[in-house]
Amino acid sequence: MISEKNRKIAITGAFSALVVVMYLTGLGYIRINPQISYTILQVPVILATILGGLVPGLITGFVFGLTSLIKSAVMPLSMLDPYFLNPLCSIFPRVMIAVVTWLVFTALKKIPHLPVVVSGIVAAVLGSLTNTIMVFAMLCLIYFSEIAPIVQKAVEKFPYLGNAAYFAILLMFAPAALVEGAISGAVSGAVLTSMGIASRGKAKLNKDSEE
Repeated sequence: MISEKNRKIAITGAFSALVVVMYLTGLGYIRINPQISYTILQVPVILATILGGLVPGLITGFVFGLTSLIKSAVMPLSMLDPYFLNPLCSIFPRVMIAVVTWLVFTALKKIPHLPVVVSGIVAAVLGSLTNTIMVFAMLCLIYFSEIAPIVQKAVEKFPYLGNAAYFAILLMFAPAALVEGAISGAVSGAVLTSMGIASRGKAKLNKDSEE
């Protein structure tokens, strides 16, 4: 029987490898246009955390962040990519996906009669949103003086909106966060559901064999 330590090592290796494959093949990104793309590379990080715990999630998140840093160095596509050469913008937010996912999932599992699938979906959505929020938080905290003029130029295109233009520009990134969160929740829910069905099937087989 596989030990818990070996199980976590296997989960870490499998999902970290999945991140690398999705990055190299481009399957980890849903490209809308040359400047905008959605990422689903947070999904392996979330699954590694839910299935393996905090440490596998942290390691997988680090791998995700490393691919983001490398992508910015060798294949920058948007005006924000150069900023992701800073690990605080590329790696730190990805690691925080695991932290938030683990905290939420662990807390929700303690609620009596709450299905594990529901706990996993909620944790996955919040973990995915953490990625978006932390990325923009780091960009604003570290590079505000450089990003502010870019935002100001964008605001000037909508003079009739006044100060509301800042809010409108911020909302432009909301669909990406919502799409990524929905995908993460759906995939996590499907995986946990299939595991639950498989576990019940295995238990039934064992019971029948005993009889």
